[in-house]
Amino acid sequence: NQGWGAKEAVRLIRRFEAEGLAIELVEQPVKAHDFDGLKYVTDRVDTEIMADESAFGPREVAQLIAMRACDSLNIKLMKAGGLRNAVRIAHLAETADMRCMVGCMLESKIGITAAASLAAGKQIVNRADLDASVLLAEDPVVGGAQFEGNRLLLPDAPGLGIREIENWRHIATLPGHT
Repeated sequence: NQGWGAKEAVRLIRRFEAEGLAIELVEQPVKAHDFDGLKYVTDRVDTEIMADESAFGPREVAQLIAMRACDSLNIKLMKAGGLRNAVRIAHLAETADMRCMVGCMLESKIGITAAASLAAGKQIVNRADLDASVLLAEDPVVGGAQFEGNRLLLPDAPGLGIREIENWRHIATLPGHT
């Protein structure tokens, strides 16, 4: 992620291709703000190039699509500013027939369940990377998405299907705040 300059990325990805390496995609090879560099790479290699950090919000995604700067997008709810902007990004991708992955940062099962719900509801989403909640030492969330092997299952319940947060306690209002 963001580790190469555009020419270096092209050189390395072409080498990977020549070696016959079965690389599914390269995610965000150049700096997030380098849309021209991302397009340079995308135009010069056969390997799928996915925008991640460049696909920050709807405005950036609209620009990436207009430039044809990438082959696919990584939509992250927390990066996009929540579900509303993530849905906007998905709609932009749909209009361009651009495939997407729904990814995550380090959110809890609540965020993962929301992201998985978005992924399940959009045909343009063909990949998901939603494993952050399994990295948590404790999972106080009862309900929501569940892992079964390498499958992520959504609950058959209203909303996100979150029933309870165990050991949750209300934090008293700070002095001077109401």
